[in-house]
Amino acid sequence: MRGRPKKQVDLVKVFRTPRVFTFDQLSEKLSLSRSSAFRRLTEHGYFTSYNYSGKFLTLEEVADFDAQGLWIYKAARFSRHGTLKETVAHFVESSDRGMTHEELAGLLGVRAYNVLLELTKEEKIRRKLLGPSFVYFAKKRSLEKGQELRRREFLPESHKPQPSNRQVIATLLEIIKDPRVSREQIVTRCQRSGVLVSRQSVETIFEIYELDKKRAL
Repeated sequence: MRGRPKKQVDLVKVFRTPRVFTFDQLSEKLSLSRSSAFRRLTEHGYFTSYNYSGKFLTLEEVADFDAQGLWIYKAARFSRHGTLKETVAHFVESSDRGMTHEELAGLLGVRAYNVLLELTKEEKIRRKLLGPSFVYFAKKRSLEKGQELRRREFLPESHKPQPSNRQVIATLLEIIKDPRVSREQIVTRCQRSGVLVSRQSVETIFEIYELDKKRAL
């Protein structure tokens, strides 16, 4: 006895609007059982969101991934690289100088600390305390060494003091008053006027505003 003919489903057409479904929404839209809907998805290929525990679904044909392979649709976040764990592993492995949790969270828009711990315990990535934060590196030693070297070169830059608006204004005012004023004199004069500023902060202000070039002109 022949079974019922398989219902033809154009998944791409279904997903054109609204582009993202939950599994229950898709089953209802297709008028199929959960098992049949899942079978159609598996046959076609699909992505689950890396947030909300994979609650949301989409297809390659309707997703709009950026150059990093990420796509945000309303509350749902998707990655070409797979689950959150797979995505975190990808970005750590392919990063130029490793990644901190803060950098990953900023990139992915979700906290990834537990995933990083899992990947570290499973020895799929490595981590080291550099500066104020743990930095996560590729498992392969040759990649890790290069990442760590570039991270160490980057650390002094990341630790530069960030001058406040008040410090910037006070420094610029001193230069306007005396275009030949030295950095040490700026520090002293600012402090006398009630603005505490360090030599490092003054150096940063000079670098940001290219003051040496402007004074030379």
